[in-house]
Amino acid sequence: MSMVELLAPAGDFEKLQVAFNYGADAVYVGLKDLSLRANAKNFNFDQLKEVIEYTHSINKKIYVALNIYFTPKQEEKIIEAIKILKKLKPDGIIISDLGLLYLIKNNNINIPIHISTQANTTNQYACMLYKELGVSRIIVARELSLDDIKLIKRNVQLELEAFVHGAMCISYSGRCILSSFMTTKGLGAREIDNGITRSANQGDCSHSCRWEFILKEKNRPNQNYEIEEDENGTYILSSKDLCMIEHLDKLIDAGINSFKIEGRMKSILYISSIVRAYRFAIDSYFNKKPLDYNFINKELNIVSHREFSTGFFLNFPMQNANISLNTTYIREYRLGAMVIGEKNGKAVLKIYNSLSFDDIMEYISPIDKTYFINKIDFFDKDGNYLEKVNHSQYVEAIIYDENLNIIQPQKFDIIRLQKKF
Repeated sequence: MSMVELLAPAGDFEKLQVAFNYGADAVYVGLKDLSLRANAKNFNFDQLKEVIEYTHSINKKIYVALNIYFTPKQEEKIIEAIKILKKLKPDGIIISDLGLLYLIKNNNINIPIHISTQANTTNQYACMLYKELGVSRIIVARELSLDDIKLIKRNVQLELEAFVHGAMCISYSGRCILSSFMTTKGLGAREIDNGITRSANQGDCSHSCRWEFILKEKNRPNQNYEIEEDENGTYILSSKDLCMIEHLDKLIDAGINSFKIEGRMKSILYISSIVRAYRFAIDSYFNKKPLDYNFINKELNIVSHREFSTGFFLNFPMQNANISLNTTYIREYRLGAMVIGEKNGKAVLKIYNSLSFDDIMEYISPIDKTYFINKIDFFDKDGNYLEKVNHSQYVEAIIYDENLNIIQPQKFDIIRLQKKF
């Protein structure tokens, strides 16, 4: 049985490095203005050249998302992008628009083509057609069950990729017009008039489905009618998050080749914890070791999230709704610092949140266990002792575990700050 691919999001170069360090086999990235996460930092062409070279130097893979649905006025920008990608040679281009497929083929771009989940591929016949058109991988529609995916895999010899963790869109395969409607005065918004339409299909979703809604009756404009669901509120469009970490064997049995984690706009804390958890789970499965649920559950709950569900994989949400009951995010950890180097036996830290020696902190690395930090000594560049350190400050540190052994720092090791926010 071949090993599956663990595919992680990378919103910038630092997150890309963290994803690989914590166990990702491949990452997916976006180009500025041409992918469905316009508010992520994304990459310009010079930056993309650098990250592709870095990725290939460590024998990993990188896929570039060009998955917007473009209009005629964007044609020149799209053609310029695919010609530059031809030179840069990423390991795949993720697309949704058939027009982009035409342009890629017409310009002899010899790079594997992946069809985005945004294209809502839901049957084997669509997959057969894509294969005839030269596509090598399908990112299956989120509405498919595992039985559906098994049937597709039996009929079409294509790589299949599926989202296994992260936020879920309430709209069909993420193809939503609610954001555009709610943010454009000429459509539905009454107070916003800045000339900007925040379109989900152009990568600028305002996540309107996460808002709490009320009903108004035309002749009673001052009277609100609650859309009653239960005591938790009326978040009827807000979906639970997806988490399939306890069902990886079923995903593998269905023929899924790549496990995709959602979140190009998510934090380093999210990427390190979630990638670490899925790497551990995948390796446990293939090494025939029992899954350490205590470790897995802690890593999954380090970062804020809605209630977890299995999406459409195992049941039909029309019968058992995947509506989130959470009105707020709960989190007890923040990213405290990351090791960016080592100097004279001390860890050189990049500080993300203010830290003091008496904070409750833990130290993680990809291969070792999670350490409780019993003691930490901070120093400035001149060797002066510091009781507290702040964001962006240059800091060196000696870090001690629960047994007062000095932890040997490695680049990209992370200090997590435990505190309720």
